[in-house]
Amino acid sequence: MNTFAIHFVTSTLATFVIANGMWMFKILILKVLDCRFHDKNFFQNMKNQISHEYILQTLLRPTREFNDSSNSTVGAQLKWIKGSFANMLLLLCTRLHTVCDALDSSNSVNEDQVDSVISMVFKNLTNNEHRGIRETDLLCIMKTEGITDVLKLFEGAAETKSISAASLRKWMVKLSNERKLLVHFLHKTSTVIDELNKVILVNLISMGALAWYLLMGFGTTRFLVYISSDHLLLLVYIFGNFCKMICEGIMLAIVMHPFDIGDLCIIDNEQLVIENIGLISTYFLKDNNWKVQCLNSVLLTKFISNLNRSSELTDNFEILISSTTSSETTAVLKLKIDELLRSNPESWLAEHCFNILVIDDVKAKYNLVITHAKKFQNYNEKKCQRSEFVQKLGTVLEELNIQNFTIQ
Repeated sequence: MNTFAIHFVTSTLATFVIANGMWMFKILILKVLDCRFHDKNFFQNMKNQISHEYILQTLLRPTREFNDSSNSTVGAQLKWIKGSFANMLLLLCTRLHTVCDALDSSNSVNEDQVDSVISMVFKNLTNNEHRGIRETDLLCIMKTEGITDVLKLFEGAAETKSISAASLRKWMVKLSNERKLLVHFLHKTSTVIDELNKVILVNLISMGALAWYLLMGFGTTRFLVYISSDHLLLLVYIFGNFCKMICEGIMLAIVMHPFDIGDLCIIDNEQLVIENIGLISTYFLKDNNWKVQCLNSVLLTKFISNLNRSSELTDNFEILISSTTSSETTAVLKLKIDELLRSNPESWLAEHCFNILVIDDVKAKYNLVITHAKKFQNYNEKKCQRSEFVQKLGTVLEELNIQNFTIQ
């Protein structure tokens, strides 16, 4: 009896030692994979979000509070925000408290709340005068060095040196949407690691129980004969396929990591937004908000184009005009297109390509290639920007008296 008790205690302690070693190894692996999953783009987006939130706080700060000492604090905070990537880990502990918190209370932006914040900003800086926020107004809350960077955030403000209510509204809505996307990312990004943790935990418990069973010597011979027989072929086949799916999920979601939550991707010539990334499957959203599920093992065989990680996205337009249009008018059209692109540097780059493709007795076909100045987390924003350019281009063609034109 004493021999059995000693053997039982020894086997149990040995099992605990083995399980503890495997548990520590599991924690190490999960931490490494978790850091790999939270890549640099995530911390960069969080840094930009905090920077924009602080700018909004500055716009709402009473002008009488601005002085040299407060400006040194502003500079110190902005310097911290723009710090090295290693310090970006501190941003996970940062709480964002601004008026934009109210905008996150619902899935859609509340127009009344936006109008209220805009009214507060204009009341603070312009005393409710019917005009935009000028550089002289911004000098009351910041120094000249920071005004240029702030104006670049608002559409058209860099050229007019004034922030209009429309551009402020657009910036606030964009800020709110980006923050919602960041919060959604924080809620969903741990799905892969959590699922992997559950799988490893089940395996560790099974291996620990098996190790204790073998150390105790309970039916060791019969157990070895059983696992060498054909009775476990089906179980091995099922378990093997499951392990294969897990390995493929790790390969796609963590090792390759071709996309993040909220990224806009093209898969099988269809534009999809990443909704959630799991260990077994990934969920996408179509343009009509239909949710689509696809196994990670299938995605490994697909060609995935991530628009959010692509630099200098372009848009192509085919312009059909009458073949009787004079060369002088065509030359003026090229200049107008160049002016149109340069007038909106927040949306488009000035470099473009305008070439003739086909000309016949009736129509002349031109190809216009322009480049987006920013990346897109929202496909609808890209479509709206393209639609806005088509409308402005149509206005230019009408001003030049070009009849029967078509833009595709």
